[in-house]
Amino acid sequence: MLVWKGCTDLGKTRPINEDSYYISDYSEALDGSYAIVADGMGGHKAGEIASSMAIFSISEMINEEAFRGITPAELKDLLGRAIKKANSSIYEKSHEESAYYGMGTTLTLCFVMGDKAVVAHVGDSRAYLHRQETIHQITTDHSLVQELLRSGRITQEEAQHHPQKNVITRALGTDTDVEIDIYEFSVCAGDVLLLTTDGLTNLLSDEMIAAELTESTSSSLEEVAEKLVSGANQHGGYDNITAVLGIVE
Repeated sequence: MLVWKGCTDLGKTRPINEDSYYISDYSEALDGSYAIVADGMGGHKAGEIASSMAIFSISEMINEEAFRGITPAELKDLLGRAIKKANSSIYEKSHEESAYYGMGTTLTLCFVMGDKAVVAHVGDSRAYLHRQETIHQITTDHSLVQELLRSGRITQEEAQHHPQKNVITRALGTDTDVEIDIYEFSVCAGDVLLLTTDGLTNLLSDEMIAAELTESTSSSLEEVAEKLVSGANQHGGYDNITAVLGIVE
């Protein structure tokens, strides 16, 4: 069984929170549940609209189809269809109303069924697995800085302070279609899953996140999520911050 808890915060500089997150109910029949984080972008509250639309559209479709009964193989197909449907809805909305033109959102979703986890990912919000005091980044950012790192044009240290750090190369709603990365892995009792927007990961290093998760074993999940968000605020809080944690019991 997996228990999820989340926390989101405006941060110290943004006028509105364009992050959204969702935690599903636990299905005993599936021995499964899932969580989503989304980080919207666009002016005039358009980012808030995009992330909210993504969360609503995807969760509605998954809740309607998955909890009637689904196999792990069918789950991957469902996640892909749900995300592509949300992409189309956001894209169409952005072209129907001029105030929302160009809006989009990142999307990171983790569905755990028994001892199997499936992560679906678009953008630079991340999924992590914390196991035995070690943190593993599951997703790879769809960002300009990641492309520069991959090609060897900048170092990891340069990436931390790159002026175009927030430029993403893939998002929901910005084109008629979207490419989705899917990751599959096994989980075991004591594992902690973290879904987070870049408002956290741009300010707290993986080592800092791992230390907080390791040191907070006696705290509730909600308290740990709040501590991570508070830490990002203490280090500047220049973006919205969202952390969703799940622990395998």
